[in-house]
Amino acid sequence: MPKTVRKEKPGQAPGTLVPPEQRVEKVSIEVIAYSESTYDQVQVETLEEADAIIAKSRVTWINVIGLHDVALLQNLAQRFDIHPLLLESVVNLGQRPSCQEEDDRVFVIMRLPHIGRVLDVEQVSLFFTEGVLISFQEIPDDDPFDLVRDRIRKGSGNLRKTGVDYLAYALIDCLVDSLYPVVETYGDAIELLEHQLLREPAPEMMERIQKIKRDLLWLRRTAWPNREVVQKLGRMETQLISDETRRYLRDSYDHAVQLMDVVETLRELTSSLTDLLFSAVSHKMNEVMKVLTIMASIFIPLTFIAGVYGMNFNTESPFNMPELNWSFGYPVAVLVMAVIAGGMVYLFRKKGWM
Repeated sequence: MPKTVRKEKPGQAPGTLVPPEQRVEKVSIEVIAYSESTYDQVQVETLEEADAIIAKSRVTWINVIGLHDVALLQNLAQRFDIHPLLLESVVNLGQRPSCQEEDDRVFVIMRLPHIGRVLDVEQVSLFFTEGVLISFQEIPDDDPFDLVRDRIRKGSGNLRKTGVDYLAYALIDCLVDSLYPVVETYGDAIELLEHQLLREPAPEMMERIQKIKRDLLWLRRTAWPNREVVQKLGRMETQLISDETRRYLRDSYDHAVQLMDVVETLRELTSSLTDLLFSAVSHKMNEVMKVLTIMASIFIPLTFIAGVYGMNFNTESPFNMPELNWSFGYPVAVLVMAVIAGGMVYLFRKKGWM
């Protein structure tokens, strides 16, 4: 399960940037500038290199991957008038998803889950104002924004015909919907684990169940505040977000609510797996104990008979054991034991105990 680690020291000045762990070799800046009739996509070292295409486009999307270059981020914040406290929230990972409006700017923090060998959660920040949107990512792999780039490049849908608010919606919708494949993965894992529990339960499965429960708890901590962010954006009184875009944001909110319900359902199923494991292991133990009890019950009278005739009291007194001198004593004793054992097996089967 991902860990939330804050590196700033108590008492630091507000707005102090403490760079996170370096997860990419070099910070990359991608600029996508477009209008209904133009489209440009470039990788730049500095934003000055993209001034020409930014000037001729109606919407500019600046995507920053990597958060460890503090000087570059401060330069970017100064250029687009991003408040130092907002930039601090971008760099200090582990922030709770939120959104806020300041003057003619909107700032959004959301979480993006990645599923591989382990569950990882990435913080994605969005800052948009009139005509410009800046996104901050820390992990270049499994970028959910690739489909948005394709839509912009091909001119499909409404992206090239609308403003920066619709671009913000498209990115937020990607972040919300990125939870679907992760949830499906855990749903399949829970279903497989349930089948294994029914076939051959083992105490070792408890560790797998607990891992899934921890991951689902983290997904809940991702899905719940993401839902609140989308809801707040849809109700935000700002001229940056048009009424038409608010309708699309409400659709994203419906997706977020649905995902939240699915996560809660999976958590309940995982809790029921714990009860199922305990019941299955207990049932298996009861079956073993039943077999051992039946075997012990069959051998108790046989042991009694063998014990009696194993005393060997062959005396001249009237209380001797005349069977000891009987030539058919041994086969008769064995036959009696076999009859008793067979009768008990028959009785147990008739009662349904075997």
